[in-house]
Amino acid sequence: MNYFSFIGAHYRFLLFGFLMMGLSNFGQTFFIALYSNEIRTMFDLSNAGFGGLYSAATLASALAMVINGRFIDDWPLRRYALFVLGGLTLGCVAMGLAAHVAMLFLALFMLRHFGQGLSSHTAMTSAGRAFDKNRGQAVSLVQLGYAGFESFFPIMAVTAIALIGWQQSWFLYAALLLVVAIPLQMMLVRYEPRRATFTDEDTSEPGADRATMLRDKRFYMVLPLYLAPPFFLTGLFFHQVQMAAARGWAIETLAAAFTLYAFIKVASSLVTGPLVDRFTALRLLPFSVVPLVAAFWLLTLPDNLFGAATPFIYMGLIGLNLGMVGPISGGLWPELFGTAHLGAIRSLTAPIVIAATAAAPVLFGLAVDMNISFSAIGLSGIIFLIGSALLAFSVPADKLATK
Repeated sequence: MNYFSFIGAHYRFLLFGFLMMGLSNFGQTFFIALYSNEIRTMFDLSNAGFGGLYSAATLASALAMVINGRFIDDWPLRRYALFVLGGLTLGCVAMGLAAHVAMLFLALFMLRHFGQGLSSHTAMTSAGRAFDKNRGQAVSLVQLGYAGFESFFPIMAVTAIALIGWQQSWFLYAALLLVVAIPLQMMLVRYEPRRATFTDEDTSEPGADRATMLRDKRFYMVLPLYLAPPFFLTGLFFHQVQMAAARGWAIETLAAAFTLYAFIKVASSLVTGPLVDRFTALRLLPFSVVPLVAAFWLLTLPDNLFGAATPFIYMGLIGLNLGMVGPISGGLWPELFGTAHLGAIRSLTAPIVIAATAAAPVLFGLAVDMNISFSAIGLSGIIFLIGSALLAFSVPADKLATK
């Protein structure tokens, strides 16, 4: 089934996932960072102070997700989506009411947990378990919600701050969630494809639970490669100003290269979705690192080997990698461990990724402070990626739970 036929058959439920992914932007770093000046000024926080508070809220969110992320397996999706969006709405209200650092921490925790964490978790898990033969296409389409909302959320935030003030803008977001998003999602979720039922005579719905997954060596064989792109790219993006200076790239040129990055990321995601359905995510996973290895190899070459095009080549390769990784990572866990406990499994793997991305800025910052060059960082990344890809490639593909 091609994209147009698939969308035509399931557009309402795909829109549900698209919107859940898009609404996760309320808790994403890029969106909250737009308020950093106002927050630091009001609460008299230094850059390090706000960063530490934000990191603590993020890690607390990851730990909480291990517990309540699994509820999506047991609750009706309608109830779970209402729980997530209701929590996100309350997080917006909390940010609007925050008058003390403790209240600020609670607001950050709720935005990170119900936004960045559970909203995207709901989108990916519901798409991953609802479709078997077209899972890759479903995940690639749902993930476009993030990029779609990312394109206008910054303008919305800047405009709202200028017109009504920074805290008042969060009340506006809460109202939009309550009046528009929640009713719309409650309507769309009713179109969730009917999942197969299993009688007592059947063994069970196919799928391993968390304990089984943690005892399965395949989990540890794919985990390093699963974590590598978010870890390395978070570290490099966080220190991109220092990298641009070290490489002799104008920061304006690097910023312009993000446009190419976004376009290639979306295009490669749409191309990769059907490939996942045809070849499986497990088999494609090792090959997804090729663009990232090429990007890191670029860092080991003379600074201006390709002239002004160098930052564009670098960001284009990263966009290609991340576009491939989205549908592949979305299909990987259902293939390996089935869909019966997919929510519980994703609510464990997602916090691992969050922890890795929380550690990356610190570790890369230490490397920069120790005068370790970005060429050396790129070379170490290449070695790790190739080793991880070889390990993932050795995972047997004849015991997949779903194909």
